Amino acid sequence: DKDSLRDMRLVEEMYARGIEFTKIDLYKSKATAFQVTEDGRIMPAFVAIDGLGDTNAIQIEDAARRGVFTSKEDFRQRTKTSKTTIDKMTELHILEGLPDSNQISIFDLLGKG
Repeated sequence: DKDSLRDMRLVEEMYARGIEFTKIDLYKSKATAFQVTEDGRIMPAFVAIDGLGDTNAIQIEDAARRGVFTSKEDFRQRTKTSKTTIDKMTELHILEGLPDSNQISIFDLLGKG
């Protein structure tokens, strides 16, 4: 709790100074290093996600470097990320656009899915 309070105060100070953040990008974010984007905003590292540790963050960065994820199922298999963390990443819109699985239904083929 003390670490969370410290982090919240740091973020509050950054906002007060006009520093802006961007959301974590599945293919551009680093495992443990925050980055400054081309427009001057701060992009958090994967480890900024609550419950995601260094090892898993490195696995995500490495898997993303090797190619595009086809679904959340593909993401989970290639990164060994827990369902809880995947749910959190979905909530944060990091996995936006990824279907839950690689299975295609007849409705998807007909454009009604």
